[in-house]
Amino acid sequence: MDIFLAVFQTNFQVIRAATSSGARTLGMFSSLGSLSAGKLADYIIYPAGVDLLNDDISSTKDLKYVARGGRLWDASSMEEVWPVKGRKQEMPPFNAD
Repeated sequence: MDIFLAVFQTNFQVIRAATSSGARTLGMFSSLGSLSAGKLADYIIYPAGVDLLNDDISSTKDLKYVARGGRLWDASSMEEVWPVKGRKQEMPPFNAD
């Protein structure tokens, strides 16, 4: 059993905990945690066919694009798609020891 679903009963609960509920807990919901006018808007885009609510929760890793700081990046290469095409984003090491 996925560790997240051991605590939460649905994918929706997992996603909500990572977004709006997390922002509320940190006292930052007025600035982030949902896509709303006036809030910071970094977000991710999934390819067609990914069903976050009904598929295995690990499908949340199957990203197509990442929107960050007003720029759109191809998730597989971290190459900028918009507004400047081709610029490469350097990613810090994940869980570096």
